[in-house]
Amino acid sequence: MRRITAALAVLVLSVAACSGSTSGSATPDPAIAFCPALDAYGQSLVVLGALTPASTVEQYKKAVADAKAALAALTAVAGPFAGAQLNELTSAQVDLEAAANELGADATPVQAETELQPLVDDVIQQVALTKNALCNFRPTPSSAS
Repeated sequence: MRRITAALAVLVLSVAACSGSTSGSATPDPAIAFCPALDAYGQSLVVLGALTPASTVEQYKKAVADAKAALAALTAVAGPFAGAQLNELTSAQVDLEAAANELGADATPVQAETELQPLVDDVIQQVALTKNALCNFRPTPSSAS
């Protein structure tokens, strides 16, 4: 009976040792989902920023809507990880959306460019600040040893 108990104890200890996380932490790194979502949101802003006065007002409005959807995806994975940093980003996006919604049916593409570009620049700046604060200190898979 003693051998069975000892063997069972060794088995239990082995299973407990193997079931731990390989990274030494049972909590997944929140940046794993957040940083790529931030990059995707940034890309949607690059598309918006690349529009020119030759683009239609509808293209501007669609690009703003796409950025809004990308921000929603970012917010969904942010959780408590991003905190106040995401508040600034969200506020800048809300300002951009409000300006896009104020573009009337008779607005010209030049007006859309004039009204939206400074706000797009502000949101892009907020993305950069958020990325610098929350993502840039993490090693990339190619730089990790």
